[in-house]
Amino acid sequence: MVGIPWQLPRVSAPSPHTPSLSRSAFRQWRRFVAGAAALLLTNALGLVIPSQLKHAVDTLQARAPSASVKIGWIALTIILAAALQAAIRTLSRVVIFNAGREVEFRLRAELFQHVLRLPQRFHRNNSTGELMSRLTNDLSAVRMLFGPGILNVINTTIVYVSGLYMMTRLSVHLTLFAIIPLPLVVISAQLATRRVYRHSRDLQNLMGGLSNHLQEDLNGISTLRSYTLGEQRHKRFASLSKGYLHKSLDLVRTRGLLGPQFAVAAGLGTLIVLWVGGKEVIAGRMTVGGLVAFNAYFVYMAGPTLALGWVLSLWQRGLAGWDRVKSILQETPAESLEDSQQKVEFTGSVGLEVRGLSVELDGREILHDLCFEIPRGHTLAVVGRTGSGKSTLTDALVRLVDVSRGTLWMNGVDVRSVSLATLRRQIAYAPQDPFLFSATIAENIAFGQSQHDETTNLRIRKAADDAGLSRDLLELKDGLNTMVGERGITLSGGQRQRVALARALFAQTPIVILDDSLSSVDAETEQTILRQLRSHLGQRTAVLVSHRVAAVIQANEILVLDKGRIVERGTHASLLAQDGTYAALYQEQASQQAQVRVEAAE
Repeated sequence: MVGIPWQLPRVSAPSPHTPSLSRSAFRQWRRFVAGAAALLLTNALGLVIPSQLKHAVDTLQARAPSASVKIGWIALTIILAAALQAAIRTLSRVVIFNAGREVEFRLRAELFQHVLRLPQRFHRNNSTGELMSRLTNDLSAVRMLFGPGILNVINTTIVYVSGLYMMTRLSVHLTLFAIIPLPLVVISAQLATRRVYRHSRDLQNLMGGLSNHLQEDLNGISTLRSYTLGEQRHKRFASLSKGYLHKSLDLVRTRGLLGPQFAVAAGLGTLIVLWVGGKEVIAGRMTVGGLVAFNAYFVYMAGPTLALGWVLSLWQRGLAGWDRVKSILQETPAESLEDSQQKVEFTGSVGLEVRGLSVELDGREILHDLCFEIPRGHTLAVVGRTGSGKSTLTDALVRLVDVSRGTLWMNGVDVRSVSLATLRRQIAYAPQDPFLFSATIAENIAFGQSQHDETTNLRIRKAADDAGLSRDLLELKDGLNTMVGERGITLSGGQRQRVALARALFAQTPIVILDDSLSSVDAETEQTILRQLRSHLGQRTAVLVSHRVAAVIQANEILVLDKGRIVERGTHASLLAQDGTYAALYQEQASQQAQVRVEAAE
């Protein structure tokens, strides 16, 4: 067996300060400087061609005996300059585009690492499809900003500065006339920038919604089919797609208007150059070769001008994408919620103590002033009706929801004083609704184990046996090497829960938390698994949550929750003697089981 080959590049943890584009670009400053140098050399070679054209035209006008030789050398110079320019221009694109891709790569790894560290509250409030859109589409837009966007900004700056300089050397008077249309370009760009940004932001928000809708429907395809909702969901998807189409067209129209405006400005400038420049030649203040060179410089500047609309669109889409990415990077990681991170090493058994624990979610108090202790190696059971707060309690013990300082203690140490990594290395957690990755059963049980040797395989087999998977594995063609499919779709609900339980047992942590992790198996199978668990747990501290009272009879202590409060506590026998909520649950479930047995016998 092999480990799951899912490893991200190591990146530094996101810094607590506000992320910025300039900081991301600075990491690749060497490449950007090298690319800028290549662009500078490219444009220097490009400026050679108009000057050589001037010499060629002036040489032809002079009709000198050696004109043909000079023209030959000029032609050779132009060819060499053009060839070198093409090669170096290609190099500049490779260097800068690669820098942009490196920025995208680093940002994507940093963003994913950051998302993994965010508290449960963030994931409850943000859909999977929206996060996927930001990790893919938005970061691609940022990459285009850093690649073609930065390249064109650098190139346009060099072209304008060098072009205007060469034009003024030929004629300051003609240069002033040639730049008359420039205000039209600036005004058009200013008016379009805000619209392009707004349309880009709205478009990327719509893409997030579209991605979320698609992800939900694909995950729930079986439910859609069973309820024959395919046509209804198709109409909803078509509606979202139409909204995305219309917003895309709005962006295209805005961007499309820029090109003709810049083309008109460039054409008007060319007309001015020919009109005023022709008069300068007629007046003898400029040679024909000078006018040809001047016009060549102006045309050289027209290229970046015509591309300005596309560049503006790239920048605005990149900035809109960055704003959406930045909003996630600015979220406070769960680790940052700790008041301190003293170095604490836990060895052997670990006990838990809860002192006045209250949890509020979305403005509603779920748990209120809970107090209890779990000595090392003991098992605490938690029972209660649906909505009593059992799962929220287990989430709090693992700090999937945050807890106040001084409310949760581990071996006498406030868990807010240690890192989440240290805390969670002590705990194996099997939730009621387990998540299995698209891998083999063995890889899901040993999830996070990079190397599988014979000892690891024996541990996997032992954990599977203790979780009651032995009979199921015999019925599966590939046994532990069976691929479970996306989210474990090829397994039944009970099998998925038992694989998650085996994962918790495999971890061999001092604390095990089972949140109704056998709710999808029948009562008889549950009792068999629980008997096996008692021997497996040994000296491990355990929290056992169950909606079945029969599953918690052997616990050292049982807590009964109702509306987020502990209403009863004690052993099974003492709670039955109290004849309260626990006893009522026990009698109710015992009656149900008796009815089931009668119906089965009939």
